[in-house]
Amino acid sequence: MEDPLRTNQLYPTIGTDSGRTIVRFTPIPECSRDCTVYDNCPYQKSGRCGLERTYLNTISRAIVNPDPGKGISDQLNDFELQRIDHLMSLHHQRIKFLKLAYSLGFDIETVDKKGGKKIHPIFAEIRAVTKDIEALMKSLELNKKWKKKFGGVQGVGQSIEELLEKGDPNYYQSISE
Repeated sequence: MEDPLRTNQLYPTIGTDSGRTIVRFTPIPECSRDCTVYDNCPYQKSGRCGLERTYLNTISRAIVNPDPGKGISDQLNDFELQRIDHLMSLHHQRIKFLKLAYSLGFDIETVDKKGGKKIHPIFAEIRAVTKDIEALMKSLELNKKWKKKFGGVQGVGQSIEELLEKGDPNYYQSISE
């Protein structure tokens, strides 16, 4: 069961699942005006960054959920469960890169020292970390394990990749019940 007070802080242990320790070290910075998306951010502008926190918690809960009927942690051995922390670190890098890319607006080109135009390097970083995420997910067989347990996202037909990218469309309804 995840401890919501400790998630995304400097506590690497966030809870247990069937007696196994769940580790996640993704310290989220405090929200500040220095953030590249501050003026357009739809989240509350106090405490830890709501955008990063929501993004990471949505992904984490799709895999390791306090409700065993919603996550696939029971399909993971101890070593695989530990590697979910690596996956979360990659997703954390990705959201930081995406925030930086957003701050560029529609100006995705940059000029090199010789005056030539090229695509801003942040987009290469986003592609690289996305490939790393996909490779780790494949090595952990998360999609296969998700399909084995759920056959797809209930009622939506999403794959685990779509769920991690778009979130659970029924999440807010389920927590309000």
